[in-house]
Amino acid sequence: MHLFHCPALTENEAALPEDEAHHARSVLRLPEGTRIGLLDGRGTMAEAEITAIDKRHVLARIIARRTVPAERTARIHLAVAPTKRIERFEWMLEKCTEIGVDRITPLMTGRTERARLRQDRLERVLISAIKQSQRAWLPVLDDATTLDALLRQDLPPQRFFGWCEGERVPFAKRYDPAADALVLIGPEGDLTADESRQLMAQGFAPVSLGPARLRTETAAITACAVMNAAQEP
Repeated sequence: MHLFHCPALTENEAALPEDEAHHARSVLRLPEGTRIGLLDGRGTMAEAEITAIDKRHVLARIIARRTVPAERTARIHLAVAPTKRIERFEWMLEKCTEIGVDRITPLMTGRTERARLRQDRLERVLISAIKQSQRAWLPVLDDATTLDALLRQDLPPQRFFGWCEGERVPFAKRYDPAADALVLIGPEGDLTADESRQLMAQGFAPVSLGPARLRTETAAITACAVMNAAQEP
């Protein structure tokens, strides 16, 4: 059964968003009467039947719906510096979403090499990933944020940052799977010394993700995988 993202699943009939309608109509060429799956990204999944198709709309009748509880007991928040090559950052978003993450903040630091992001394109990557992995919850994707702005937010007490320099401990040994956590991954050139001191002053613990020096996107995926594995019953 084909799965589509549809933010509004509260009524008995649903209209697919423009991108999803185009995919159903023009790519998959689904006829009226086809059974499809719908998810709103906020825990609701539904089975539906396509009832009408035209050049602009695809309508579906809800047959059954169910609510899926939150996937993790403790929230996972990643703040990651965008990579110079955007396809690597998008790949990271895709894989972390498939593995399991609750919130992602693109982080602008002193050495971040990409200053502009297309939020709509990144959102589509996340939507595609939850459909691929059949997850009911869409991660929150923040607008690009500076380090100073991030530190002014209400953050969980469990805070870490990946660091290639100085004293640090293995992440898997410091992470508590019972508590919400924020993990910050810096850019290809690492965080500056001032940024690292700023983070430690704000209660962030410097951690390592293994003996090898990892790319930004690899480090983020590794941290995400460690936290999800630690939360498994």
